[in-house]
Amino acid sequence: MKNIQKGFTLIELMVTIAIMAIMLAIAIPNLSEWVAKRRVAAAAEKVANMIRFGRSEAARLNSPVYLCPVQIRTDGNPNGYCKSDNEGSGLALWADSDPYDKKYQRGIDQSLRTVILNKVGDIRVRSQILNINYSGKPVDSRNGANTKVLAFLPDGTIRRYDVDNNGIAGVGYPISGYVKYQFTDGQAKDKSTLERRSVIMLVSGNQVSFCDSSNTSESCKYTDFNIAKCNKYGGCQK
Repeated sequence: MKNIQKGFTLIELMVTIAIMAIMLAIAIPNLSEWVAKRRVAAAAEKVANMIRFGRSEAARLNSPVYLCPVQIRTDGNPNGYCKSDNEGSGLALWADSDPYDKKYQRGIDQSLRTVILNKVGDIRVRSQILNINYSGKPVDSRNGANTKVLAFLPDGTIRRYDVDNNGIAGVGYPISGYVKYQFTDGQAKDKSTLERRSVIMLVSGNQVSFCDSSNTSESCKYTDFNIAKCNKYGGCQK
């Protein structure tokens, strides 16, 4: 009786490997794109949840609650509350106490929540905050165009504040249009990749909304990142 050889021939094995290599070459870039976009979306959702929580805590505590930049230390704890140079590292939510000086004082003011965005040397998500009107145009610089801090007041209103690198708040402005948060992949290098992987979030009044790909309004358009103006934490200027 003739024995029948079972298994792959060398040619069949090589063809199979070649097909698998082609499939991986197609799938891996798409997977990398998906992972990068999900990482950016997760960061944006964390910030959105901070804003929602801050609004409710201001009413519950009957005190102003601030959302501002912080430095995330190597142990994961926040430091340097509301200092402008820490933009991009993380965000902290805290409740101000009497005498309501708009400056965080450890042991006096109440720390509520912190979100980590980046650590030095490990920029996963780049971000920038813009203040725009309802037409999507930048707010005049004399009216707080560069404000980075949100203040949630007990009466339900939100104001914008600018801060210096000592954490001192300047003049507060009401939100007359949108505060536009734009997040994108920290590893992207060219404009098309930055735009493709971006997530845009708008804050107006008591509403937090995300722009979907079908929204063609000026407010939801991608605003180019100038990577040269991004700090060591991934906080960027226009």
